[in-house]
Amino acid sequence: MILVIGGRSKIGSVLIGELAGRGERVRALARPTETAGPLVAGVEAVIGDLGDSGSLSDAMAGVSKVFLLCGPSPDEVRFNRNAIEAAAGADVELLVRSSILGADTSSPAAFVSDHGVSDQYLRDAGVPFAIVRPNMFMQNIPENTIPSLDDSGTFYTNTGDARISMVDTRDVAAVAAVLLTEPGHTGDELDVTGPEALSYDDVAGKLAVSLERDVTHVAVPDDAVREALSSYGMGEWMVDGLVSLFADYRRSGIGGYAAQVTDAVGRLTGREPRTLDALLAETQPAAAR
Repeated sequence: MILVIGGRSKIGSVLIGELAGRGERVRALARPTETAGPLVAGVEAVIGDLGDSGSLSDAMAGVSKVFLLCGPSPDEVRFNRNAIEAAAGADVELLVRSSILGADTSSPAAFVSDHGVSDQYLRDAGVPFAIVRPNMFMQNIPENTIPSLDDSGTFYTNTGDARISMVDTRDVAAVAAVLLTEPGHTGDELDVTGPEALSYDDVAGKLAVSLERDVTHVAVPDDAVREALSSYGMGEWMVDGLVSLFADYRRSGIGGYAAQVTDAVGRLTGREPRTLDALLAETQPAAAR
């Protein structure tokens, strides 16, 4: 039995399907506020919460492996520790944790530093583990960037000229499925990226082709992005997290950590990672013509 924590996420929902397709018995953790029904036929749903250690211990009863994905939260480190401690108590054979590319305890970006702390806690916990560190999700482009275009086709970020090897969440799920179902991956720590490092100017060019309209990216200061995100009603913690993450990408520059391209997807799954062009062709009607 494999327990998936974060089964409602982009990665987790695809992972459940991947595991079920491999004939694995899957249990998915659902928060009390979520629908408890199975996400895929035959998948067991169990109510629990990363903030409730007792519910995590119950969810792990009879489980041999765990996939752990915790969404951004001020309590992210505590939530991950709760799950790791529950896995240690359940003597699971393997815990695969979803982290972030560049995870570093000393990073000025909260998302990156929190993952760094959580990764280190897992290494020290004595639980057999593997870690996947995906770069920024490619799905952010159709889901967030495109809706942010103004009437002139302009969008704004504080990334400067940084290049980011964005990855499709389905490819991250496919890598995680291999780690969870195939032998020999205990201790693996994999940076998972897309096939190319793109600046947001590059993204604008691809969007222009896909949407068949003029699209322009304008680099702006951190405070401008902070003000814009706050105006959408986004909470202060999340605003700070996003602004600091993109500022970290900017400091990384055109050849820094965010621009690295790895072979993890191809090496583990046997196929090349998906491109942004391919994702846009799926999600944008103009690109399919």
